[in-house]
Amino acid sequence: MTTEQPYPAAPTRHGRATAHNGPQHAPRRRRANWPGGLAVTCGLGAAGVAFVPDWGFLAWPLVGIGLAAGITGIVMSSKGAMRGLGIALTGTVLSLLAGVLAGAMILYPSMFGTVRAGELHIPPQPGEKHSVDFVVTSAGGATVRYGTLNDQRTASAPASTDGWHGLASYDGGAPVLSLTADTANAGVTNEISCQILVDGKKVAENSGSSIALCTANVD
Repeated sequence: MTTEQPYPAAPTRHGRATAHNGPQHAPRRRRANWPGGLAVTCGLGAAGVAFVPDWGFLAWPLVGIGLAAGITGIVMSSKGAMRGLGIALTGTVLSLLAGVLAGAMILYPSMFGTVRAGELHIPPQPGEKHSVDFVVTSAGGATVRYGTLNDQRTASAPASTDGWHGLASYDGGAPVLSLTADTANAGVTNEISCQILVDGKKVAENSGSSIALCTANVD
């Protein structure tokens, strides 16, 4: 009875044993950082529209969307779900700067050589398209408040049958003009009348025994 001799193990090449490796998994590809790209677009758009008369308010929603998208892009990139951290940071910074610019345009338009459309100037400024004349007549005198609904001046109209005049101007837009005159002496019946004239044309008129109120929304 013969026994089979086992074959000797094959020698390893170069003195290194071979090992069987498991299946190789390709690294997961991260998605492009589209929120960061959106933030860059919104930031640039907000900065541009901030300089457009009558449309500067559109900068604010663009700034809000840009900041939200930029922060989202930063978070997703930090978690490894997306690539492009740099573009998300850039979009966030651009949106923030656009918000600062839009705010500066509202508060200090003259710094940028622009004027808010519909802004009323008291006293009037030369070269503007429209002139405004606030007129109050009061035999017993009156306290006058005139301008726009959110920006008014206060003056005193002397007792006189002649009209008191407050002059202003604006260069476009549609300001809401307001004129209020009330009696300076509450114990005396005082017939008061008010008028608002734009470019010499009467746009509002009212009268009362103790107070007169005129408002006009003009083009």
